[in-house]
Amino acid sequence: MLLDLSADVYERSETGMLGMALHPDFENTPHVFIAYTYLNGSNIRERLVKFEYDGTILSPLDTLIEDITGNTTHVGCRLIFLADNTLLMSTGDAQQQSLPQDTTSVVGKILRMHMDGSIPNDNPNPSSLVYSFGHRNAQGLWLAPNVILYSSEHGPTTDDELNIITPNANYGWPTVTGFCDSPPEEAFCTENNVVEPLAAWTPTIAPSDIIWYNNPAIPELKDKLLLTVLKDKSL
Repeated sequence: MLLDLSADVYERSETGMLGMALHPDFENTPHVFIAYTYLNGSNIRERLVKFEYDGTILSPLDTLIEDITGNTTHVGCRLIFLADNTLLMSTGDAQQQSLPQDTTSVVGKILRMHMDGSIPNDNPNPSSLVYSFGHRNAQGLWLAPNVILYSSEHGPTTDDELNIITPNANYGWPTVTGFCDSPPEEAFCTENNVVEPLAAWTPTIAPSDIIWYNNPAIPELKDKLLLTVLKDKSL
């Protein structure tokens, strides 16, 4: 067994082991980054831990961020490295709809950090991990060869989304679901410079992970963004 976190991880409904990413130069720096939920007293929380692989087991090196507000659902999370070796982490709204628009909170966000958990000085706010905000529950992140960062996100009863993520952008939740296509949404979008999705689905499809497929093995899928959905167990 590489790693046993059964004594630490809280697992109910959508909680548990959430996101994982390997160091971009794993062969020379065998670090593994894992996000999971845990209990702090009776409260569900989320943390991100860096582990080291010695060829046999994974051993914890450092806790990069913890005490993120969690819940049984809407906890994200996807981890991905950018080309500059900074790490992105998506967090859900933890069923607290006031927090995604609160840029002092890390809930309902996409966070960007160095590999030691510190804040990059070119973040939108150099004293904050927040990279983008107004997210409900993004479970897919992928940096495509065209250097566009895509995200898939669960909507409520309508408007699951596929987004392009840009720094300091507001994605509207909870006031806006999908496109800015109702009078209240239009007013909020104009006032808050909300970024609309590339696509939105109603009825919802429950979008999960995304990848960019660039292998010649299946020519029909080459150079396409692939999205897995949970409702119909489809690709």
